[in-house]
Amino acid sequence: MANKEVSRVEITEVIRQWQAGRGIRGIARSTGVARNTIQKYLLAAQSCGLVRDGPPPTEAQLISLIQLNKAGPRQVIAPTNELLEPWASQIEQWLKQDKLKLTRIQELLAGRQCLVPYMSLRRFVLRKGWGKRSPTTVRMADTEPGEMAEADFGRLGLMQDSQSGRRRQAWGMVTVLGYSRHSFLWPLFGQRLADVIEGLEATWAFFGGVPRYLIIDNFPAAVVGPDPLNPRLTRGFLEYAQHRGFIADPTRPGHPKDKPKVERQVPYARERFFKGGQFHDLQDLRQQASRWCLEIAGQRVHGTTRCLPLVVFQEEEKAKLLPYDGEPYDVPHWHDAIVHQDHHIYYRYAIYSAPYSTCPPGTKLEVRGDSKLVQLYKRGELVKVHLRQPRGGRSTDPEDYPPERTAYTLRSPNYLRQQCRKLGEAIGDFADKLLSGPTPWSKLRQAFKLLRMGEKYTSARLNAACEKALAVELIDVRRLENILVEALEEEAMPVMAAPAPPGRFARPGSVFAQGSTNGGNHRGDQNQGGENDNHQ
Repeated sequence: MANKEVSRVEITEVIRQWQAGRGIRGIARSTGVARNTIQKYLLAAQSCGLVRDGPPPTEAQLISLIQLNKAGPRQVIAPTNELLEPWASQIEQWLKQDKLKLTRIQELLAGRQCLVPYMSLRRFVLRKGWGKRSPTTVRMADTEPGEMAEADFGRLGLMQDSQSGRRRQAWGMVTVLGYSRHSFLWPLFGQRLADVIEGLEATWAFFGGVPRYLIIDNFPAAVVGPDPLNPRLTRGFLEYAQHRGFIADPTRPGHPKDKPKVERQVPYARERFFKGGQFHDLQDLRQQASRWCLEIAGQRVHGTTRCLPLVVFQEEEKAKLLPYDGEPYDVPHWHDAIVHQDHHIYYRYAIYSAPYSTCPPGTKLEVRGDSKLVQLYKRGELVKVHLRQPRGGRSTDPEDYPPERTAYTLRSPNYLRQQCRKLGEAIGDFADKLLSGPTPWSKLRQAFKLLRMGEKYTSARLNAACEKALAVELIDVRRLENILVEALEEEAMPVMAAPAPPGRFARPGSVFAQGSTNGGNHRGDQNQGGENDNHQ
């Protein structure tokens, strides 16, 4: 069975949570990375000079950790008593005299080139009789102010959507701070990554800060599959957590006691706020929900703490939250792509070039795109940056082509013109106009599609369709194919009708002009005279 490759974002998250003081089990539970893999990266990080209470890894240190993903035989670290025995007296001194914890002892041993996993060191200490086991478990103490928050989703009910004009299911995302029990409700119609991040951004703005830990449910935008043992966060949500500075900890599916402080908040909001309310649209619902959280939910006496959540939040917890800068977060989208034979990748209906020197055709890349940039990563290393293109757009850097390929791209359009000319005269003229311009190789894919259409629909039908397209200056291969699909190539072109000859009752325009000689009468002179005679 092949080993799973750990991405750059996941490695960064492992180091970040480790430096935040989390244990290996907690890191594995929140990231979905196996504990043995986490131990491997932590030992390698310590050998690179990283310490638990030190600064985050530099780019060079991160690249060295990413190199552990390379295929090949891996070094298996198997600490034994023989490895730790020479350090026994020093470990005993650290434990008994210096009162150091095992995590710090593990770091000191790593600095002395003795790399051992934490559990192996712990078992060694227990065998020596220098430690003691805890025979029973105790109830977890309440969290400190600003330490933790819990978030959950639930149905609120059906409401009218002003944009679509139909009734839709409204969901509620409730976030509860663990210490003060102050909560915030954010109504939404979907649970995509952009929707969830928009709700979390509104939550941090409401609280005026960010907690250090966020207990979340197993919703698809944040967790890759509902794995109860090794949940893995999506790259997009993991990157957002790193940007805001909190650590996301997914709960187990079907275990409501994993987030008990928020579990009953959605039914409470549905019964006490949503039912019986009058809401014009989603924006109005959100504004009323924010006022309800301040005036009703925040001012009630909480059943467990017997305090007012808003008062406890303002007096004790608000100042302990991580700062929130209020800058809008540009939600990224991660995508796996393969470099094609033309040295380009396909991302969100646009085409971007990849450098030939590091990314030959067939290379697998990780693509990160936001509203401004598209970044290409190879095994965690940034290899190319493009400006974001619209649907159907193309971003090509001539330097990304190999030197021998550049000459080929200039010759290839001429070859395609010749091949199209063999199928028919109109097809050749269509190809000439298609491949005209300073960068003809940008239309190579359409030219190849034009040749395939000749094989699919026969050259006679394609030639007739090209004649019709050229007559109206329609140089578009996709619309040309629509002509063939709808069999419109045989229909005659509309002919402009010749102007009709003047009729027998046609009169010059001067007849209808109002003159002063006839007293305002619009009839001709002959009719005028006849009518006067009759009146006489």
